[in-house]
Amino acid sequence: MTQSELRQGLRRGNLTKLRHGWYASADADPQVVAAVSRGGVLSCVSALRAHGVWVPEHPRGVHARAKPSIMRSNPKNFCRQHWSPEPESGAVDDVPTALRHAVRCLDDEGIVVVCDSLLNSGMMTADQLQATLSRAPVRIRRLLDKCDATAQSGTETMARLRFRARGLRVRTQVHIPTIGIVDMLIGESLIFECDGRQYHADDEQFERDRERDRRAVAMGYSRIRGTYRQVVHRWDEVDADVMAIVRRGDHLRKPLI
Repeated sequence: MTQSELRQGLRRGNLTKLRHGWYASADADPQVVAAVSRGGVLSCVSALRAHGVWVPEHPRGVHARAKPSIMRSNPKNFCRQHWSPEPESGAVDDVPTALRHAVRCLDDEGIVVVCDSLLNSGMMTADQLQATLSRAPVRIRRLLDKCDATAQSGTETMARLRFRARGLRVRTQVHIPTIGIVDMLIGESLIFECDGRQYHADDEQFERDRERDRRAVAMGYSRIRGTYRQVVHRWDEVDADVMAIVRRGDHLRKPLI
């Protein structure tokens, strides 16, 4: 864009100057505008969300990074990574750069949630994840051993990690004859499935899901569904119901198939 076009855009209100050399159009992403206005670029969990990665609700807010000289003047406004920052290459960091910053803002579960999403979506391979985080602390690198590329949502990852932390045997994306693929199988016969963040079943999908539920029970399986809200905000209730089944030993009962 030429200087003449810039001046014309500013005059007409089509552009807004954010800082020296940076301008925003009227339809620019507000989070990107906020990051650039404070002297940085969108990064960390905010950039990952912008790229379509499944990121937990927390941490919230606009996550940005900036040059060391700018960060020193207002460190609370910016995220850091575990080693020297890369040069800025655009208003939104690429996925590897954003991930290196995100591992400092996310808890352990959140890191695995994000990495599962990257693997499942094909944005990164396991080797690329290892290379990207090769200079992160050992604790973070070891979390990659807990990742599962078959997880189709963050709620699946959360549930899997929490059940395994309970010492339960959990298999993922298991094919059961006449039922199909289920999200998780706990023990021998407890099926746990997650409805995604934006689950809106049409009539046909609703019918198929209930048919699967009916067949599963007829074959000797127990079945629990967890919605996004239940897994994220009401986990204690979900956990209590699952553990009640486990304490009775029902999850070890052999199904018909």
